[in-house]
Amino acid sequence: MGVKSEKIEIDLPLDIIFAMRGTEKPEEVKRKLKVALAILLFQETSISLGKAVELAEMSRVRFTEILKEHGVPAYEYGENDFERDRQAVKRYRESLEQ
Repeated sequence: MGVKSEKIEIDLPLDIIFAMRGTEKPEEVKRKLKVALAILLFQETSISLGKAVELAEMSRVRFTEILKEHGVPAYEYGENDFERDRQAVKRYRESLEQ
């Protein structure tokens, strides 16, 4: 069963449309707009990584590469994550000493 979708139309200045169509096929323009939207919505934490991948219509690996190219972290690594990892390393080192 396919994912439900709704068509949304946007108005763009003609010079932008001309520039985009001048170098790329309409399908490629549409794909780029979907990827750009996926990056923005993910960066704003409006959608999850999984939903962004779905919107961009590409593999998770490829999308995370694109995020990296745009300087957007694919995963948030906060202080709690750091502290959890630090404690795990400490426990591991202690287990080696025994």
